[in-house]
Amino acid sequence: MSQYLYTVLLLTVAACSNAHVTASDAGSHAGPCDPLAPHELPVTLGAILGVGKDSAGTIYMADEVTAPYTDRVFVSSGNSLWRKRVSGSGQSGGTADRDYTFSYVDGTSNPALIIQIRGGVTTAMAVGPGDSRSFIGPADAGQQTLTVLDKSAISGMTLRNLPGDVFIEYVADVSNGNIIIVTRPQDDWTDKSFRVFYGTAQAMLERPLISFSRGNDTYITFQVDSAQYLAHFVLTMAPADAGVNVQHPPGTLEPGDGSTWTITERLPTPTTLPEFSFTCLGS
Repeated sequence: MSQYLYTVLLLTVAACSNAHVTASDAGSHAGPCDPLAPHELPVTLGAILGVGKDSAGTIYMADEVTAPYTDRVFVSSGNSLWRKRVSGSGQSGGTADRDYTFSYVDGTSNPALIIQIRGGVTTAMAVGPGDSRSFIGPADAGQQTLTVLDKSAISGMTLRNLPGDVFIEYVADVSNGNIIIVTRPQDDWTDKSFRVFYGTAQAMLERPLISFSRGNDTYITFQVDSAQYLAHFVLTMAPADAGVNVQHPPGTLEPGDGSTWTITERLPTPTTLPEFSFTCLGS
């Protein structure tokens, strides 16, 4: 029995804070904006792992890209292949002989696209039951067998990306009376994807991100006028009877002049921001 490696991507990232909103700050900004507005990004085909079709004519495709490394699942509707959010993945084997299973979100269900590759060629595909952790199995394994197609079968189809939802990573209060908010894309984010907003609820200005680093703690450097601010968010983990006790003690914000402010996260992290007015940086 092949060893199964099942991974669920747990996306976490950090935030940072700023000082005073000034007239010179506002001069570099484009105007009011909604930082949570979805924005579908262009999508380019990666290395195809398999293309298959079910008895109803629906086409399934999986590919992988390297920047950032991501396994993706697409399901057809009409002449478009719509990307689905992968919620977990498993892989077994080496370079030439490999098995994959990708659980993905499809409405209220979580089916799995299962792919078998032998000798570098896709030899079998199936759709498995919700959150399946199995590879290609016998006919009674609860899998719907797909007809494997040549990669050229999708050459005339349009690729559609995920809707571009935005995830609120942090909302935190600064001891000087200001607030900091950090957002990132729900999917396909990198260290350069974070957006940092700082100010009062009525005037949240986006700040240029300079750097991001993360171990257990998270550090974000961003710019206010000619100064660089360093935000430090703290995360502690300790054994507990029910598993691991995760805490978010206060962090710090250093504006570069020798002073230090305290930053305190709002927990649980809000999922909407109706009480804030945002101004974004110009492109």
